[in-house]
Amino acid sequence: MADSVTIRQKLGEEGYRSLCTAALTLPGNNARLHSAFSAGQVRIAFLGGSVTAGCLDNAYVPEAFPLLAVQRLRRYMPRKRLFLYDFSISGTGSDYGLVCTQRELALCRPQVVVVEYSVNDARTPESVGCFESLIRTLLQLPGEPAVCLLLVETENGYSCRDHMTRIAAHYGLPVVDAAAALQNAIRAGKLTWSDYAADSAHPHQEGHRWLGDCLYGGLEHALSRPADAPAALPVDFAYHAPFTGLELLPLESLDTPYACLSGEDGLPMLLHTGEHGGTAEIPLWCSGVVLVYRQYASHAYGTMYASLDGKEPVPLRGYSLFGWGNPVTVLLPTGEKPGKHILRLTPAECDRKLKFELAALGIWGGQRKESY
Repeated sequence: MADSVTIRQKLGEEGYRSLCTAALTLPGNNARLHSAFSAGQVRIAFLGGSVTAGCLDNAYVPEAFPLLAVQRLRRYMPRKRLFLYDFSISGTGSDYGLVCTQRELALCRPQVVVVEYSVNDARTPESVGCFESLIRTLLQLPGEPAVCLLLVETENGYSCRDHMTRIAAHYGLPVVDAAAALQNAIRAGKLTWSDYAADSAHPHQEGHRWLGDCLYGGLEHALSRPADAPAALPVDFAYHAPFTGLELLPLESLDTPYACLSGEDGLPMLLHTGEHGGTAEIPLWCSGVVLVYRQYASHAYGTMYASLDGKEPVPLRGYSLFGWGNPVTVLLPTGEKPGKHILRLTPAECDRKLKFELAALGIWGGQRKESY
């Protein structure tokens, strides 16, 4: 828990403002931000994991940084109507961000998107490819929204700062590296980790207040400068972006033995049960498949196996001691070139009568089933 002295009180007003200013490590091209905030109504969406969601010791902070930053923006520009859309979910990374962008962000048509996956992503080539694919997908949404990165890290210093900052620089995105500013203050003896977080990763309420001020400061700085000339989307990649063309397939149109109904989020899902279940074989033309399933801490949920073209099956475990209906994303690549493949979903032999929820099925580098 934070002590009774806040970060602002420890540093003083000038020191606090300096720390927030230091968090903006890359100003980026502000043309899209100026365009977004020129409208009378501005829709601001957030993508991230448990930090963005405000998770804290099996609970949530009263006010997480997305709300605090937007509240400050509302005071900064009182004549505008700012709408907050928070799509953050604990435990998710940019692979799920890609799915969420297709399923939900496209519907709310945000003008600004803040992305925070720096502690949930990995440093593997696949994860880097997911993140750059997410950035390219966001920049190509209808309305061409402005995209901003917020970087955090764990107490032991884990962060995907290096590749995310390089990708941001390649696409001209502003970066608010709150983690770097915080660590500099800690090394200088001005702050401690407990001034910001209640555990090794999750900020407490005072930490969220500081994150919100850092994000607000970065956006305010961008809007206070004259607008840059609009920049075209780069043709080349910073690393690689193989999942940019991710397309979600309508679950209700797939030929499976599973029941199709609405999930808790109101979106379609496929439900395997003892009455509606068995093996499904789905023909696809693609370079790879993405599956999103839900995981519960209930023995009513079992394991399904997913395989492409009879290759080694991947377990999709519907039961986890720590599950709470959270989405889990799995990528099944097939190769560089698109082709015809068979996705096979099979329940574990001992779990044939148990439940399993498939929340999304998508492909990249190919076409829908009915297109070939």
